[in-house]
Amino acid sequence: MANNDLNEDYLDKDHSDEEDEELDDEMMPSDDMVEEQFEADWMEEKKPSVPFDNFFIGLFGAVLLSIITIRLVTFSELPDVGLKDLLKQVYDSVNFQTIMMSAMIPNLILFFILYKLERWKTNYGVVVASLLITAFLFLHVV
Repeated sequence: MANNDLNEDYLDKDHSDEEDEELDDEMMPSDDMVEEQFEADWMEEKKPSVPFDNFFIGLFGAVLLSIITIRLVTFSELPDVGLKDLLKQVYDSVNFQTIMMSAMIPNLILFFILYKLERWKTNYGVVVASLLITAFLFLHVV
């Protein structure tokens, strides 16, 4: 009831425009205050950096994961071969497409793991590495 009485009293009185302008001036913050508030809001909106969220980590990690998968797939056929010779022999083999496609499966799994962890930059690296491997695969076919 007390609030209704106050509201009715306020509405009953005649308020001039001068009083409203004075009230507005009192309530308006200065430019310095607005700038400080903007800086504080801007700093709060900055998202904290996610650890290990880097394009190159994803790129090199996906390439390394593909090489490890190639090594695991061809280990029974080529057990004591160095990396350079392994890649040459895989490139010249009849099963090149099968081996390369099986090397892409761990990249796909890594992509979905990074997607769920919201590591976007690292995920971009995985996608670029996968596209490079796919381009390498298509160059061999053509």
